[in-house]
Amino acid sequence: MRTARILACCLFLLPLSGSVSPTEPHNRAKTLLPTQPRPAQWNELRAQLDRGNKLFHSGHYIQANQVFISVRKSAREARVWDLAARAGGNTGSCQFALHQYQLALPSYLDARHLAELAADWSEVAILDSNIASLYSEMGDLETAASWMRGTLERLSGEDRVRHLPEILIQLALLRARQGHMPEALALFRRGIDRADRAGNVDLYTLGWNRLGIEYLNHGNLPAADSAFLEAYRVRKFNHLPLESCYRNLGRLRMEQGDLESASHLLDRCLELAQGPQGAIPAWDVFQLRGRVRLAQGRLPEALQDLRLAVHLARAWRWSTPSNDAGRLGAEEMLDQVYSALIEAGNRLYLITHNPALIRETFEAVEENRAASLRAAVAGPRSGSELSPAYWEALLHLQRAEIQALHAPSPATAEELTSARAELTRLDAGGFSSVSGHPGSAGLAGRVQSALDSRSALLSFHLGDSMSWMWALDRSGLVLYSLPPRRQIEGRVAAATSALRENLRDSTEAGAALYRTLFGPLAPRFQRKTRWLLALDQGEHSAPARTDSAAPGLFEAPLSALAIETKGPRPVFVAERHNTVLIPGAAFWVDAAGRQRFRPVSPVFVGIGDAIYNSADPRLPAVRAARQTRPGALTVSAATGQLSLALPRLVASGPELDACARAWDGEGVLLKGAEASREKLEEQIRRNPAVLHFATHFLPSGGGRATGLIALSLNQGGETELLAPEEIAHWKVNGALVVLSGCRSAQGAVLPGTGLLGLTRAWLAAGAQSVIGSRWSTPDDSGVLFSALYRHLRAQAHPDASEALRAAQVEMIHAGGWRAHPQYWGTYLTVGSQ
Repeated sequence: MRTARILACCLFLLPLSGSVSPTEPHNRAKTLLPTQPRPAQWNELRAQLDRGNKLFHSGHYIQANQVFISVRKSAREARVWDLAARAGGNTGSCQFALHQYQLALPSYLDARHLAELAADWSEVAILDSNIASLYSEMGDLETAASWMRGTLERLSGEDRVRHLPEILIQLALLRARQGHMPEALALFRRGIDRADRAGNVDLYTLGWNRLGIEYLNHGNLPAADSAFLEAYRVRKFNHLPLESCYRNLGRLRMEQGDLESASHLLDRCLELAQGPQGAIPAWDVFQLRGRVRLAQGRLPEALQDLRLAVHLARAWRWSTPSNDAGRLGAEEMLDQVYSALIEAGNRLYLITHNPALIRETFEAVEENRAASLRAAVAGPRSGSELSPAYWEALLHLQRAEIQALHAPSPATAEELTSARAELTRLDAGGFSSVSGHPGSAGLAGRVQSALDSRSALLSFHLGDSMSWMWALDRSGLVLYSLPPRRQIEGRVAAATSALRENLRDSTEAGAALYRTLFGPLAPRFQRKTRWLLALDQGEHSAPARTDSAAPGLFEAPLSALAIETKGPRPVFVAERHNTVLIPGAAFWVDAAGRQRFRPVSPVFVGIGDAIYNSADPRLPAVRAARQTRPGALTVSAATGQLSLALPRLVASGPELDACARAWDGEGVLLKGAEASREKLEEQIRRNPAVLHFATHFLPSGGGRATGLIALSLNQGGETELLAPEEIAHWKVNGALVVLSGCRSAQGAVLPGTGLLGLTRAWLAAGAQSVIGSRWSTPDDSGVLFSALYRHLRAQAHPDASEALRAAQVEMIHAGGWRAHPQYWGTYLTVGSQ
């Protein structure tokens, strides 16, 4: 955990953004400015506050927190808002130091409110910076940058000069993590220089340590070495704590291949951290030493360290703010520690053949997989519970999305980033208490019990030196070693490209990928007709995927891979196996125990043939825009006619008609002007069985491929867009959501989290299954989807993935151009069925 110092009454924390590393927070001494004559107990409260500061300074965070809570309560009762604000802020800092992030954030927000009552805008600015530090610690850089802007706007005069070094270093961290390293280097130099001139040794060395970490993250090891050694030299000379220096130098030596030195440095870090003045060791120090021991071949010792790291990381994860951005950041950051444990445990299993090891590694990989989605499904707020301010923020986000798509530029991208961050800021009030830390113990047994005789769960983990597949059925768990990640990614890229473009070698490219992934499976797993696939991206050190990044397993059209290539035509996976992509084993087994809030009604709702441009004769005359609720996402014409002028999807109307006929039940078709948010929400409130979108699906602006659904132009002539942030707050309990359009299942991919975007949003909203596409599809009349709904209605127990498989096989056997995987292989089912 981090060491902290408090001077006077206010703490200025400066944790490392985007990772967890011991920090040297910095603080300020500020004259107290009471907002009214001091009451008789003022001096007593101030003395108690000073006592709490001394406890904090000595590392007794729990005792200090008790003092600060008492002072805050008494100061509030006496209406001494400035003392109450400082005590509340210090309460948040104690909680921050103890990794109690879910408690720290509301403490900071409450202290901020009290500082506003005291008109202490400098204190408000400091609290904004602390909140930015908390969000950056979680990896949510957009929200952190938003809070830092508040600091810059409010600090002025002497306060701004005093705190400018801290602000510069904090901004440097954010800019480096956002990919703007040249700008970050300039900010680091300015901040370090100003700290040096001010004689602030703590801040000077913290700046060098943070700069070294950024150099290390960008692969500049010599520059990182110089920065870390300067921080170590100055801290040792001034008799300052050295835990962070040993930790950073240990990581650097590991990256340089000097494993013996790395081991000694990390041992020393842990020794100091466990001393009377040291903080409790954080999970990242144990995972670093575990990785060093793993590289040294000391597998039992590595596994011991990594087990402890996972234990600490589990508590750390469930202390994070319970908004989705915080969960996602934690999920991605913790993927590395889980990956190291998996490698150590599996390699030790290959030597000892102890079955308990592969059960442990299976449960570890599945504990971290899609944990944020499990939390979102377990307790999301419904749209009716959201405040008008939240809907206003969604309105701002929609406008920003349209601007970024309509006129892409750095300015519109920045505005979009700001809009997303504002939404997360408002979500900060949506904390839910976490009574426990849901670990993975017993997960393999629960999954095994839930599998039927025809099903097997195949769980993948891609690694740099070796990849792994766990195969689980009712008979037991088996581990298979696979080629390294880069080799698998190359075969995924080759097969996907060949099948998408219908190239001559598509059959062999698909067969090669099939042999790589599924060839090792024992016959008992090969005979299973239903494969539940928990996939992995595998890039544990890179940010979210972009189109130029190497493709992971999420991009692979697994149902279209050839199992057999001899004979008159190939035999595809879809003809032997129903492949269902699941967010994770824990998500899948949890779904069986989730109760629907209300029964699904047997209604098919189709949305398509929308009005996308002003040349469409169906465009209604401009009238006053209707209001559905305060802050509804209906953009008025006054915002500048932000129409994207998309082409009409002419065949989408006949597609919906054909699908409704195949459904052979109650159907509601929202076409033309009725393909609107208002009409869609009316139907969602009925809890329909199917939501079928035959619309344009657009990439989100600002460089985040999360996906948007384009509805009709509204009555003001502007495009309505559905973003994942809005969809995730809806309730579609148990529905099948079909996204019939180009690349509708695409989205960014994060390690541990998996696929983001529309697919994840609909699952968070409660959908049982989501069907989407990996690549562009022809604008035809819905032949495949008509077959899907015929098969779905004919089933005694509706299974969307099996209905899709049956429709794909029907296309294969029908012949013609639709028999090629280029047509039917793009579709996939993601869900929990």
